[in-house]
Amino acid sequence: MDASRDGTIVVGVNASDSAREAAEWAADLASGQGEPLHLVHVVPGSYQDAPIAVLPVWLAELRATARRLGVRDCVAEVRPGEPVGVLTACADGAAMLVLGSYGDGAWSGMLAGSVALALLERVRCPVAVVRGASPRVPPPRGGPVVVGVDGSPAGRAALDVAAGLAGAMGARLMAVRVWSDVVAASDGAAHRRTEDWPVLEAEARDLLEAELARVTATHPGIEVQRDVDEDSPLRALLDRAGTARMIVVGHRRLPASAPGAAGMLLGSTSRGLVEFAECPVVVVGPAMAAAPPADLLSGT
Repeated sequence: MDASRDGTIVVGVNASDSAREAAEWAADLASGQGEPLHLVHVVPGSYQDAPIAVLPVWLAELRATARRLGVRDCVAEVRPGEPVGVLTACADGAAMLVLGSYGDGAWSGMLAGSVALALLERVRCPVAVVRGASPRVPPPRGGPVVVGVDGSPAGRAALDVAAGLAGAMGARLMAVRVWSDVVAASDGAAHRRTEDWPVLEAEARDLLEAELARVTATHPGIEVQRDVDEDSPLRALLDRAGTARMIVVGHRRLPASAPGAAGMLLGSTSRGLVEFAECPVVVVGPAMAAAPPADLLSGT
């Protein structure tokens, strides 16, 4: 049991259709597990100011919708301040922070911008970017939970989260491991590995099996699909986005000295998924990668 995680799902909302879809997606997740839902609308002002007592009509409607979807404990509030500080504070101890991917004004393009990058660096819970195939298409409610597996600390944290989500929702876990005979050196230059392709594929399968053995020991009831492809991580995951319930990916913090790191604190795979995937994307940030594994829901 992780006593620091209370199971609350926090949703950053505004009056956009995208925020409504994100709130409904989060409400489905919360109601299925009996978890609390916290809808937060951030407005300009001092963080020391008291929350605004009167809710906008659209926010009250979002709360009513969540309750109709079966959320027993739903809080909606308007908080003055700046989005990063307010949402970071609200996400402290939460199971997940949820955001829409299409918005208006200050929220437009949020997950590709500085607000989302700052949140991913600070929060100690997964950040879900909820979207469908286009701004007016609802996010999918069925399909597998897809996760990329690479054996890194960020990848392991993402696999832990994906397994917890799959178990909580009764969904299939699709674990994807890619391999290539072209790898990047420490200076950013690409070079070709000398091993035969069957050897590289076998290495990929061995790593995938080792990682899955770890999570299936703690989630013995989940159905697991194993996919090993010769491909890039982004392309392999995008190919599966059209039929996925969601994709879970680890966010790697690149050192400032890394080639191409400028403007790329959100890794290329994470950024590409957030921008182009046709399903919700759950990004597991570096703060979670450094923490002991914990189930996403039910505070465990």
